Amino acid sequence: MAWLEATSLSVWVRESIAGFPVTISFHALGMAFLVGIHFVLDLRILGFAPKLPVHLITRFYPLMWVSFAVALISGLMLLLAYPAKGLTNVVFYSKMLLIAAAFVVGRILTKDILTINVAGQEAEITARHKMLALLSIGLWMSIIVAGRFLAYTYTILLTTDFY
Repeated sequence: MAWLEATSLSVWVRESIAGFPVTISFHALGMAFLVGIHFVLDLRILGFAPKLPVHLITRFYPLMWVSFAVALISGLMLLLAYPAKGLTNVVFYSKMLLIAAAFVVGRILTKDILTINVAGQEAEITARHKMLALLSIGLWMSIIVAGRFLAYTYTILLTTDFY
């Protein structure tokens, strides 16, 4: 971790005037679009905007994947800036598990809901789909909260604090 903290990118993100604010801003924007698109699908499954065809939401999927890339890269940069802070924090690992679970639930929902039957009609939304949509919303909310907790729950900020 000490080696990571000493890299020029880590030092730039951590110590420059623009590094951390720009990185955290990109992370917030990436997460906003990523979570927002998932919420739109989840809310539609739960019955909001019932006249909106579910398959139209997939038009936002390219934006969702770009947002995921932005959130991932900026998140890795934030981790690189303070590797000891993140890698010694159980909240960080909890957030990673929550993200994995949210993507699994999202994949199940997308696969089930966006299946068009032979007659060209959208799949029926079942109680199972609604429960998965609620789970998805809960997971994404937990991811956001875990991300905020990361700023305050660390015990080691830098490896130099450990030695």
